[in-house]
Amino acid sequence: NTQGIIGTSPRLLMCISLMGHAAKSDANALIYGETGTGKDLFAKAIHLNSARSSHSFVTIDCTSLPYTLAESILFGHVKGAFTGADKSHDGLVKQADQGTLFLDEIGELSLVLQKKLLRVLQEKKFRPVGSENEIKSNFRLVSATNKDLEECVKSGKFRQDLLFRLRTFIIELPPLRERKKDIDALAAHYVEKFCKDYHFEVKSISEDFFDMIYKYPWPGNIREFISAIESAVAVDPFSKILFSKHLPDYIRVKAVEVHAAASLVTVEQAKTDVHLIRQTLKGYRTAGIARIEKDYLDNLMTQTNWNIQQACRISGLKRARLYQLLKTHDITKSSTPG
Repeated sequence: NTQGIIGTSPRLLMCISLMGHAAKSDANALIYGETGTGKDLFAKAIHLNSARSSHSFVTIDCTSLPYTLAESILFGHVKGAFTGADKSHDGLVKQADQGTLFLDEIGELSLVLQKKLLRVLQEKKFRPVGSENEIKSNFRLVSATNKDLEECVKSGKFRQDLLFRLRTFIIELPPLRERKKDIDALAAHYVEKFCKDYHFEVKSISEDFFDMIYKYPWPGNIREFISAIESAVAVDPFSKILFSKHLPDYIRVKAVEVHAAASLVTVEQAKTDVHLIRQTLKGYRTAGIARIEKDYLDNLMTQTNWNIQQACRISGLKRARLYQLLKTHDITKSSTPG
């Protein structure tokens, strides 16, 4: 069960293979990936292919945990633990008992909660807020982040001992721009899906539509891609063919900009390559030495404020030779900064 993961690019297939291995184990898994790469899909797929699939899959978005209530949300509380706690409540960790606990964007978890989570992972038990008794929860942990947790450890924002616990299995999802081979299949799948959702006849996809979605870099990855496809399908209900004009304006503008910039680099590189090919090695070396000489003399005269005697002493040049080189490289007092 790949949980709607679409594509056959080598890097994606490697991730799917790792997902399968992780599902066969009960060890903690950590999924890395930029925002929108489908970390939640892989987490759910690990659960659905595991021995815990018949039990709960509990998701916690660490970015949205309110600081004052985070501990209660995670570990629950007993009646009267705080103002408004008129009845006892099982936290999400307890709700994941026998199932899978998915901590999305775990890099956002506070250091206080990191410490508590580490203890729960070690002992599989915890104390709800206001309770004197510990309770157990036998869950499998899957985490995800778009941060470099190694860097977070170095900066003191993430516990190294917790990171060691999290990453028994590591899956690094590629951004969409690095799996362009999958764009055809993704486009076909989501065009068909949204046409059915909107009760349209399934639209065909033009070459210029494909051309545009290949050029766009998709910084928001799969999430942005799906949104753009839905917009393109919905914007013109009566069109039986999707053209690039149906894509959101910002995508078309950016795609053209990126393509133009890439073309400019290619042209400039071609000019440089042609220039190099037309030069002999001796000529190329001579030109390089001349550039180095000019840079040195520019800096020398600027730093000595055109004090010829000092410039000769620093450079080791005779006065006549220094004047000759300045003339050769067309260096004058007005041409140097300072």
